[in-house]
Amino acid sequence: MANTSKINGFTPVKHLNGSPYNGQYNIYEIVAGDGTATMVGDLVKADTGTATDVYPTCVRHGTTGEVTSGLALGVIVGFLPFNTLSVGNNPSLPTLDVPLYRAASTKRFAMVADSPDLIFEVQDGGTVPCTLILIGNNTGFMATAGSTTTGISGMSTGTTAPTTTNTLPLKIMGIVNRPDNASAAASQKLLVMINQHYYMGGQTAT
Repeated sequence: MANTSKINGFTPVKHLNGSPYNGQYNIYEIVAGDGTATMVGDLVKADTGTATDVYPTCVRHGTTGEVTSGLALGVIVGFLPFNTLSVGNNPSLPTLDVPLYRAASTKRFAMVADSPDLIFEVQDGGTVPCTLILIGNNTGFMATAGSTTTGISGMSTGTTAPTTTNTLPLKIMGIVNRPDNASAAASQKLLVMINQHYYMGGQTAT
């Protein structure tokens, strides 16, 4: 049976040691000056934008084709339901911000699964689907825009076949073993890790 194409970006499923992902995240600010809409499931990278609160900043990770600029930081798993935090002795109430995604040019606090050892499920976007022999190779990703209706990411793996090139951002860890996922077929779901992680080399934001 053919796989159903359902692109929804990256979903954390487990850690490298096999333990399940239990919903952990850290909070990052996406500053109002960033003009790209950001969705749940989007891969993000560290940002040099000026934070207005107590959290570090991130932005949606973009690509030129499948060649990335900057090391990946993690994946957005949700957003806090407000865009202003009370800090210190500031008694002001938060301003509610209810969209399911972060609209362009809007300050928002993202919940990012940023552990370097996380493994994610993502749809294979390759023109030629990944085969078992290519597990362990590296691949790029396509930063396709997500849906402002569902708030879900449009990212998938890259269109070119996985290679041994270690500068590519993702490492293929396996093919999802599920009855609804035919392996080595179009629109299959893959397991990937961030190949070059922001927190694994003393890197600075780009």
